Amino acid sequence: MNCRHCGAHLAPDDLVCGNCGNIVDTAPPAPTVALRPIPRTPPAKAKARRLSATTLLILAFACGFLGLIAAAGMSGIYVGMQDRQAAAQAQADKYYREGLTNRTSGKLQLAKVDFEYVLTINPSYPGAREQLTQILELLAVKPTPTFAAQVDVTQQLYQTGVEAYDQKKWKKAIEVLSQVRAIDPAYEKDRIAQMIYQGALTYGLQLLKEERLEEAIAYLDQAAYLRSLPSDAELEVRYARMYITARDYWNVNWEKAIESFGELYQIGPGYRDTFARYVDAYIQYGDERTRAGDPCAAQTQYAEALKLRPAADLQTKAEAAQEACLTAPASITGTHQTLAGLYTGRIAYPVFDVNGARILAASAGDQTIYTAAFGDQPEWQRNGGRFTHRAGGSGASVIAEGNSVAIAPAGAEFPTFSPDGARVIYSLQGQLYLMNADGSGSPIELGAGSAPTWGPGGLLAYSGCDAGGCGIVIRNPDNADPPRRLTGSPNDIPTSWSPDGFNISYYSNVSGSYDLFFVNTAGGVQQVTSNAGNNVGGAWGPDGAHIAFLSDRDGAWGLYIAKYDGTEATKIALAPQGDWLRQRVSWVP
Repeated sequence: MNCRHCGAHLAPDDLVCGNCGNIVDTAPPAPTVALRPIPRTPPAKAKARRLSATTLLILAFACGFLGLIAAAGMSGIYVGMQDRQAAAQAQADKYYREGLTNRTSGKLQLAKVDFEYVLTINPSYPGAREQLTQILELLAVKPTPTFAAQVDVTQQLYQTGVEAYDQKKWKKAIEVLSQVRAIDPAYEKDRIAQMIYQGALTYGLQLLKEERLEEAIAYLDQAAYLRSLPSDAELEVRYARMYITARDYWNVNWEKAIESFGELYQIGPGYRDTFARYVDAYIQYGDERTRAGDPCAAQTQYAEALKLRPAADLQTKAEAAQEACLTAPASITGTHQTLAGLYTGRIAYPVFDVNGARILAASAGDQTIYTAAFGDQPEWQRNGGRFTHRAGGSGASVIAEGNSVAIAPAGAEFPTFSPDGARVIYSLQGQLYLMNADGSGSPIELGAGSAPTWGPGGLLAYSGCDAGGCGIVIRNPDNADPPRRLTGSPNDIPTSWSPDGFNISYYSNVSGSYDLFFVNTAGGVQQVTSNAGNNVGGAWGPDGAHIAFLSDRDGAWGLYIAKYDGTEATKIALAPQGDWLRQRVSWVP
């Protein structure tokens, strides 16, 4: 068989022409499929009563005015988030290219640092982890000859690399020839570059066929740095990168998964299982919205899936969601539709209803209640967009820019952010652990304790014990100063710090039922509530003059806001069912 590009003779199992570097056709050309843009059909809407033109005009002006007020703040936040994401991606791209440059130049230690930095920016950056693995292998076996013996060692390695190349042992050939280049970058420079290119291209394409996508990208990137890839190989790399990105959103962010698989489907509809995943992402998102009690959104997702792949069981789901949407009440089950009493900041609180444990949230700028996460024990980052919570039976998670990252195993409780939001401390089986908020690294054990809450000044408050008894303990987790116990009951549960960092809100049952208390860092205690019923989970307001908490003082659990001394308490939302004695509220600017 001959190469159709240059006419050179090819062996039956050649994937790439050794003479010109083009991919060998091993099958008859597939018929060309004309791609057409996917029509963007607006989502189906529930039936509504017809309004008069005058009424519609008034509503339009009112909504537009309110929308401008809300959008002025939110658009800035969203654009800022997009800018930060784009900047981080550009930084990762830059150091990935520098890593390839240093690897090609034989500067393996610098390449190692480059790829490690890429992974700190984006732990899922396609190809970076595999590049780092290869660099570490090269550093582990890199020979260190004396100057007199260097030429002999280089020649021996070169011969070994050539033999591996001739035997089509691509991985070994690339490793050994890379060692030669690390010892002497000028030794047989052009010939070694040609063999590494050919080996990396061939091996990368082979790994793609074996569905080892991340490894394949690493080798093909190495080849592409030395010389342009054939167009077919470039397209395969592009598909693989898009597929990995979309796959990483699976079960984490269904909207992003739909968007990413949709983009890949438009340019490569037959690539791997892209079509099946694209459809299934719509269905999974619809199922998620159904569980969250949002049938209208669920029906929209099912309808999009039906456009792509009609199915009887899916049609049944869509019809059920549509019926539920048309008959759904105007308010969220068990809560008011808005938090009219929320006058400043952002607030998050738990509810337990037919949909399970959920965290509801709202802000003063938009008082509409929405489901922030599934789970309980919420905490906002004080001056940022991150959000952490206990995620049911799966441990603790951090949500940042729509992506959820697991940071702790099942059983973890009360995750709390460091002042800068970069780290989280949580409790697990009576021990405190410190973990990076992005999920990187390994947890660090800090000692015994539970129910931690990290203050704005760096002090950590938690339930703990010393030789004299148990109560609320404070310490600085970033230094070796000894902890100090402030209160004297093992049932004292801290939940938040005042904005100035001098007072801690906690609840305790020292008076029979559970009530709210404050303790300052010097040990002075003030009782806040003393009425019938239980009052728990207090959160200082951003103004330092109010507190939000959970209470069943009127016979039904709800979310309250009061002055810091407990007066003028107002119930602003219902919080049905649940075990409220291990909960908290989060209220931040």
